[in-house]
Amino acid sequence: MNKKGQGALEYLMTYGWALLVIVIVVAALYAMGVLNPSSYAQNQCRTFQHFTFNDQKLNTTTYVLDVTNGGTAQVSVSNLKVGSAAAAAPTVSDADIQPGDRFTLTTTTVPAGLTAGNEFKDTSVVITFSATGGIAGNSDTAKCGGKVASN
Repeated sequence: MNKKGQGALEYLMTYGWALLVIVIVVAALYAMGVLNPSSYAQNQCRTFQHFTFNDQKLNTTTYVLDVTNGGTAQVSVSNLKVGSAAAAAPTVSDADIQPGDRFTLTTTTVPAGLTAGNEFKDTSVVITFSATGGIAGNSDTAKCGGKVASN
């Protein structure tokens, strides 16, 4: 009878130590921020209707947005507004934006008070554009987030 008790105790001790090590490792990873999802700010823009988001970069002086024309008509972009900054005419990488074309918009009109390394989230980005042979002054809005890059 003593042998069975000793075997059960050794079994429980082995698994007990293994579980204790796992708990300590998980606690250490959490303390270092590895398991904290808010520490991973991803570049994202949600809810564009006409354009498809590819990438973005925001620093304290410039905002670059990489999108694809998802519509069925050629477009020309007239303004880009980022957050609370005033709308401004952006530099467009492609003057002849056909349906399905990927292009970048660059503006130096960015919100005040940005700090490199900080996270920005739910920042409104508004693209004002005109469709060739269609309505002028259309706008497409998205909520964007990510980390402010260093200059």
